[in-house]
Amino acid sequence: MEVRRIRPGEFEAYREVRLRALRLAPYAFGTTLEEAASRSDDEWRAFSDRLATSTETAGFIVDRGEGVPGGLVSVRLLVEPGDIPSDAEVNQMWVDEDLRGGRWAGALLDAVEGFARAIGVRRLTLWVTEGNRRAFRVYERHGYTP
Repeated sequence: MEVRRIRPGEFEAYREVRLRALRLAPYAFGTTLEEAASRSDDEWRAFSDRLATSTETAGFIVDRGEGVPGGLVSVRLLVEPGDIPSDAEVNQMWVDEDLRGGRWAGALLDAVEGFARAIGVRRLTLWVTEGNRRAFRVYERHGYTP
């Protein structure tokens, strides 16, 4: 297994893990399962390809092998295009239950932090649903503060 950036054309793998995350933890995301499931293949492809190639947003997955995803995270700049990046936001953080408690959540955060650093971001922000203590502890161990 490895953590890596989503590749162009991997919209089906991205969609699979994103819908699974929304189905199993609807409380943890701003998007609903119904909203996401109603998107067309073209919409999934466009968004996934943007996560794969953009210099302003990026998506990373835990690849279980042969492109089977076991987790995901994304990061996006919080600036207008063309501005100098300074802040970015971590989004869509999810790790399958059987991979929790290991190194995978931290490895996903390392990936988005590396991307953000490489483009000059100085501060990453994220939000955690109230009561989601497990996620809060992961972020806290990684240096995030309320």
